[in-house]
Amino acid sequence: MGSIKEALHTTIESLSEREARQVMRVIRVLKSKKDASSTLKRLAVDPAFEISPKQSKPFRAVRPIKVKGIPASELLVKDRR
Repeated sequence: MGSIKEALHTTIESLSEREARQVMRVIRVLKSKKDASSTLKRLAVDPAFEISPKQSKPFRAVRPIKVKGIPASELLVKDRR
């Protein structure tokens, strides 16, 4: 076993139950990040998903058009509620 793993093993032995639960939560988060990474790798080769190049320009700000009546977006929100 490597020195880091040995130190980790020794430290884990001295943890309380509460501290061990916290360590397990951190481990679960780290493992879930690995899963997300594999998903991104799988999507990277899918032609349906395209990542814009770093030198691409950001979207420009657009001001909404002023119209009479209630905007459609507000009507949709009210309808959903």
